[in-house]
Amino acid sequence: MRALLLLFSVLTLALAPIAIGAQNAGVAFTEKPFAELLAQAKAEDKLIFIDAYTTWCGPCKMMSAKVFPQERVGEVYNERFINAKIDMEKGEGPGLAQRYNVAAYPTYLFVDGDGEIAHKGAGYIPADALIALADDATGDESLGALNKRYDAGERDAEFIQAYLGTLTKLYERNRAGEVIETYLAETEDWSDAATMKLIIANPGVVGGDRMHYLLSNPDAAMQAVGSGTYMMGLQQVLLTQYMRMEGKRMLPPTAMIVPFYSKYAAPLKNRLVAHYEMFQAEQMRDMSVYLPAAKSYFAAYPSNDFGELNTVAWNFYEHAETEADLEKALGWAKQSVELRATYPNLDTLAWLYKKTGDVDMSRETAKLAIEMAIETDQDYTETAELLND
Repeated sequence: MRALLLLFSVLTLALAPIAIGAQNAGVAFTEKPFAELLAQAKAEDKLIFIDAYTTWCGPCKMMSAKVFPQERVGEVYNERFINAKIDMEKGEGPGLAQRYNVAAYPTYLFVDGDGEIAHKGAGYIPADALIALADDATGDESLGALNKRYDAGERDAEFIQAYLGTLTKLYERNRAGEVIETYLAETEDWSDAATMKLIIANPGVVGGDRMHYLLSNPDAAMQAVGSGTYMMGLQQVLLTQYMRMEGKRMLPPTAMIVPFYSKYAAPLKNRLVAHYEMFQAEQMRDMSVYLPAAKSYFAAYPSNDFGELNTVAWNFYEHAETEADLEKALGWAKQSVELRATYPNLDTLAWLYKKTGDVDMSRETAKLAIEMAIETDQDYTETAELLND
């Protein structure tokens, strides 16, 4: 299984219809204009919980099918909040998405009666974690509480790092950019792992101090966050700038972007070019280019990133046919699991064992994957097929 990381958005397949309105024993959602929700929140002294979704978002549908209907979730959210579902691409949705910096789906907004953001969450969240999010939204470490502490002048390093971590996790990019600029201006040494992670999560713009630092210190940055996260962070900034300057909406052929890398990212030009060739081919689903580009890239630049290794291993599982390529993919999958075992990379390893003929190891690894899927409330239906062979 691959965790599919796209540069500009995460596109997912429809898994189940979204149910809007009250759900039996689960979260009871109301349909009202936003102004009426605010008035109700103020009158009842409650926060509004908004499931900010889109119709094409797979995790949104999974939440509606698996999590929101659970009685224990409903007990918490119906008691504490005014609950609403809002399609971010219809009606008031686009305006609210802009107002509250909704950059991924699903996003969960906790808003007070004055329209101020109290807290946020994002992604598919299992029931226990969603209940914990309700506690976070009303606690001392909520986004709203942290905003108030910062605005009141709190600036010690421990708080700033925690605050930036929360802003980054919740896609509050503009605020994070302002905070990190102030923080780094008062910080002499940027080399510790915690600060490096913050810079990579908020790399700024091409030509800026943060991007310059990342380009000048690749080894430390990759040690802090992993090579895949580092490279994709650079690519996002560089490609966004390139496409804006050139007025393009599609990723260009590799040859067209080489001069741009040479001008704005010279210290890492060769690696960026090799990485881009692999990335661009993957986005175009051109496996005739992707497979050799990936082999060349990882031979020249070994990865220490479990997510990156899992992605390339799964791509090879799906598209490689030669024994040598599948053995290489099996090696990447093993390395991914050694770095950090997760349900997706254990699933990848199990399927690769099957494709390379090791049925016993495939079953044993599938059992481990299923155990982890159960612990993290993930669908393991396809993995279970490996136990029947």
